[in-house]
Amino acid sequence: MAQNIKEFIKGIKSLFVGMKITGEYLVKPKITVNYPWETVGKEGLEGFRMVIKLVPVPPNGNKHKCVACGMCARSCPSNCIKLDVKQTVEEVELPDGKKKKKVNRKLQGFYVDFSLCSLCGLCVESCPTKTLQFSNYPYIVGTSRDDFVYNILEDFKKRYGEEK
Repeated sequence: MAQNIKEFIKGIKSLFVGMKITGEYLVKPKITVNYPWETVGKEGLEGFRMVIKLVPVPPNGNKHKCVACGMCARSCPSNCIKLDVKQTVEEVELPDGKKKKKVNRKLQGFYVDFSLCSLCGLCVESCPTKTLQFSNYPYIVGTSRDDFVYNILEDFKKRYGEEK
């Protein structure tokens, strides 16, 4: 009998603790938005990580530092990054008269399939030139899987203009 009374009192205490927490959240301001009728401004999204993007050099310039090394694609556990690289080889004469082959890489396309991306950040961390970073744009929507394959090089060109 005493055991049942202790369990009953414990249950009542638990009920009031839960109701207190619920009441606190009931009077707090809402943090959700009713999308698409409401949107979130950039001021509340500093730590939000979404689609990766190329960083312009200098800030708001029209160039990026990507050397098309492929470290981002090799470090991706989801295998969602594909690079389209144009590679040329030229012979360079050294000061001592010897000739050396120099490989030049030019990025033609940088494709990321965000339907596969786990947003782990390994591509951003492994980039030797630090030219990748997360954007904080939250409104990525689509009706098919193909809508989530982005060419972030094309996005860079639209945003900052063609490289000179």
